[in-house]
Amino acid sequence: MKRILILLLILVLFSAMMMTGCGGSESESDASQVENEQNEQSEAASEELDGMGDLLSAAYVDMMADNEYLMSYKATMDFEGQSMEIEATVAAVGDDMAMATSGEGFESNMIIKGDKIYMVDHGNKMVTSWIQDQDMMDSTETGTFDAEGITYIGSGEEDGLIFEEYSTLDGSVKYYFQGKELVKIAVTTEGQTMMMEIIELSDDVPASMFEIPAGYQQVEM
Repeated sequence: MKRILILLLILVLFSAMMMTGCGGSESESDASQVENEQNEQSEAASEELDGMGDLLSAAYVDMMADNEYLMSYKATMDFEGQSMEIEATVAAVGDDMAMATSGEGFESNMIIKGDKIYMVDHGNKMVTSWIQDQDMMDSTETGTFDAEGITYIGSGEEDGLIFEEYSTLDGSVKYYFQGKELVKIAVTTEGQTMMMEIIELSDDVPASMFEIPAGYQQVEM
């Protein structure tokens, strides 16, 4: 979830830059060490998630912790003191991630494969790519959902909806239900909260989300 917030900010910043006209590899031992650490984190997360019983959110938490899901949602976020409404579809498979995002004055597609980020501009038929900043990779190495240290807090009612809340290492996640239907997710990290109105959340991830369009101009930053 933390990664989603970071990538949304990147999308907005990159789109703003484009509208105003503004352009390393690791060793086998390092890769093996990273893989071992990720496996340990996944096992620890699974242990944390055991015993949640019949919670409405249990299946969704498991799905997102496994890092294989498709989520479409609407959200409102603050950018430079202004409120911005966005609509996004996020696909995750392991450490790879894709986002299709639209808002007032911009529409962007971002694909992450390995250590590389691709920004797809369909309007100009251009793909801009760059290597992920190491600090970002380090801060999001557990995947798109910060499953490490997730703990169920409790449930309650808010605005006529039932919610189930979890704490994470750097914030909290609330799942809101109308009956048994998931309708909202609120993510709080580092003092910032984003409320997402869920359109779809499933484990059916289309491969097309991760395809780099053929025939587009390729630009490396």
